[in-house]
Amino acid sequence: MRWIMAGLLGVALVASAASANSSWKITKDHWDAADEKRFGEFVVGFGEHTCNTPGACFKSTANPYRDTDPPELKMDGDCADFIYQLRAYFAWKNGLPFSYPLYVMSRSGPTPDFRFSDAGNQVVARLQLQWQSDTDPAKLLLDIRGTVSTAMFRVEHTFDTGYSASDFYSPKIDRATIRAGSIIYDPWGHVVYVYKVDNDGTVHYVDSNPDREVTRGKFGPQFPRTAPALAAGFWNWRPMKLVDYKTAADGSLINGRFTVASNAELPGYSPEQFYGTESNAAKDWKNAQFIVRGKTLGYYDFVKAKLAR
Repeated sequence: MRWIMAGLLGVALVASAASANSSWKITKDHWDAADEKRFGEFVVGFGEHTCNTPGACFKSTANPYRDTDPPELKMDGDCADFIYQLRAYFAWKNGLPFSYPLYVMSRSGPTPDFRFSDAGNQVVARLQLQWQSDTDPAKLLLDIRGTVSTAMFRVEHTFDTGYSASDFYSPKIDRATIRAGSIIYDPWGHVVYVYKVDNDGTVHYVDSNPDREVTRGKFGPQFPRTAPALAAGFWNWRPMKLVDYKTAADGSLINGRFTVASNAELPGYSPEQFYGTESNAAKDWKNAQFIVRGKTLGYYDFVKAKLAR
């Protein structure tokens, strides 16, 4: 497999060959609505289970693919790793495209910790994979653990094109778009997966923590609102597509490049969680108004009211 790093840093890396029983092949050039639904169901399994570490969860009945894993697979990441590893793992098991950022830079200049940059980040290098029959998924999943952090989530919703696009888009606050598989980013350095929304609008999440404990909780003020540049709030995975590829004799898709859907192409995109439901020409997030059925609500009550049946 050749790993192509796109962006400001144009470097090619060569990975070692994997055994045949652990290969990763792309067989479909994009994620469709059915794939996203099944991914959401995959996340539900982790949320509804009682497993308490990533490794235990991946080996438990929460994971329907557990019996197909190679023995060297190790899953023990913290919060950001958990988000990317679930997505990558599901893509691997279902022959779907996958890409992730390698590096980000602070938009406000040098910072001691990109996870807490004061004006958000921008993706400057990204791993786009040209899949071959000798891809080693266990190594890739391990590499993700050592590469991604919550800094990759601290990207404003306006970055939606090219290699610098955020992996996520800001969804409209409703039951069609806030669903199992959605993400909530806490700008103080945590990120979680939504796995259930109750009829009364309560949002349940599952996460992994720095001590590698998997926990479950409910959305509320522990996820603060901040300036849009810091990207706090709800996110969905941005659709991507593999293009300009070749089809191998076995039907797998090799080479090519990835494209992503812009905000304008996404019917479920909305910046309302940042700017409110009413006109806000100044885009002043502090003065955002949230009105539901003629009633002005605080942000957290707004989310619950919009998600209630």
